Amino acid sequence: MTDQSDANFEGEYAPKTRQPFFNIPPVIIAVVAILVLIHGVLRFEGLSWQIFSQYAFAFIPIRFTSSIFPQMKGSAYWSMLTYGLLHADWTHLGFNSLWLIIFSKPVVLRIGSWRYLVLLAISTIAGAVAGLIVHWGEFVVMVGISAGVSGMIAAAIPIMYAGNVGMATMTQRQIKRVQPLSPLQILKNKQAMVFTLMWLALTMFTATSQYMTGTAFLEERVIAWEAHLGGFIAGFIAFYLLDYSSARLKKQS
Repeated sequence: MTDQSDANFEGEYAPKTRQPFFNIPPVIIAVVAILVLIHGVLRFEGLSWQIFSQYAFAFIPIRFTSSIFPQMKGSAYWSMLTYGLLHADWTHLGFNSLWLIIFSKPVVLRIGSWRYLVLLAISTIAGAVAGLIVHWGEFVVMVGISAGVSGMIAAAIPIMYAGNVGMATMTQRQIKRVQPLSPLQILKNKQAMVFTLMWLALTMFTATSQYMTGTAFLEERVIAWEAHLGGFIAGFIAFYLLDYSSARLKKQS
């Protein structure tokens, strides 16, 4: 005979409750679908639309320093977010979408859909800020959402290494019960540190090709590594703030 606590445990962790890897939260599907739709429309409509999209929405640092550079009023600011909606080609989009799907799931399950979108936006903007600092006044065209992806990777690390919860089988209830690692605990966690250092090495050593990790300077087809680092740092900090606000709201309710 099984008591109630055993029943609850079995109900939560029995294999039948485990979700397959491709049971993706709807908000992630929506984000990827929007990226695919935008890229598909621009490719279908042709070169003129592609040029206009860069003119209006790609991130170009010189917008902030040159009054004679042709641009739409305000585009210097909104392009700090909208550059993430554009991609150089299908391969560029494909890799970004893959990484986004993989690392977004634990974050969505932990902090919810709206906070996930806020974190994605903050990381993307932070990537543009980093690009602006490094390339102040330069005419480079930056596109791709991988600064946001880098933020998702940073946010997923405290969750992934906090307990024995496999990414392929995690449920929202499991994620909610996990206590994310603190920054100090991450430094002491060998697996978390190895993963983080490998990501940093990948970002730095693949800085001559966009195809491994995404966000690229369009003309040069090289990784905007500074955008990755900016997105990673911002995503890491934003995760703890958003997770704290989520937990506080839950207590109040």
